[in-house]
Amino acid sequence: MNNNPIFCAIDTSDIEIATNLASQIKPYIGGIKLGLEFFTSCGISGCHTMKKFNLPLFIDLKLHDIPNTVASALRVIFSLEPQYTTLHISGGSEMLRSCVNLKSELQSKTDLLGVTILTSFNDSTIEELGFGSSVKHSIEQLTSIAHESGLNGIVCSPHEVNSIKETYKNKLKLIVPGIRSGKTDNDDQKRTLSAKEAISAGADILVIGRPITKAKDPAKAAESLLQEIM
Repeated sequence: MNNNPIFCAIDTSDIEIATNLASQIKPYIGGIKLGLEFFTSCGISGCHTMKKFNLPLFIDLKLHDIPNTVASALRVIFSLEPQYTTLHISGGSEMLRSCVNLKSELQSKTDLLGVTILTSFNDSTIEELGFGSSVKHSIEQLTSIAHESGLNGIVCSPHEVNSIKETYKNKLKLIVPGIRSGKTDNDDQKRTLSAKEAISAGADILVIGRPITKAKDPAKAAESLLQEIM
């Protein structure tokens, strides 16, 4: 494996905790994912601090609003030059295409990823929200919208990777959260697999948080996960 596909989700509001953790695990990860908890507390300056580790950044804010608002927010994110950032596909094709157009206008190298269905969702959640469909059917439809709108990839659970890879080949990068080690409780994630299973199914990037960040020895946990998929 030439490139390390593990992006560690550093979900904390404390910049010191984030930098200390990144220092420990840097040799064993391929990038850092920063989400809402980090961004709402540490902001743009915190993202610049994390860039000092010279690891690719994944800014995961799952933008979802009217096209103009999302494009305005995305312009700021592009200035950070992350490798990946996320949009909710359910924001619709007009919103997605406005983001793709902005990327082209700014000649940004950031990959735009569409979020399909959160890994905390199952069919019961889909029914509760009135989507009138299953997780599987919803993901198929949303993935089609992402592809037609020109996104670079999607975020999906490891359970959908194999079928999406069969349909789209390498036309979409597949970024996969919900990765758990055999000894880790699933917490609030409902559609999970091990790191090795997800890579074997065709995942391009693995987003791994608590199995690393909540481990007694985060560096050892990250190293173990990397060895599992090599």
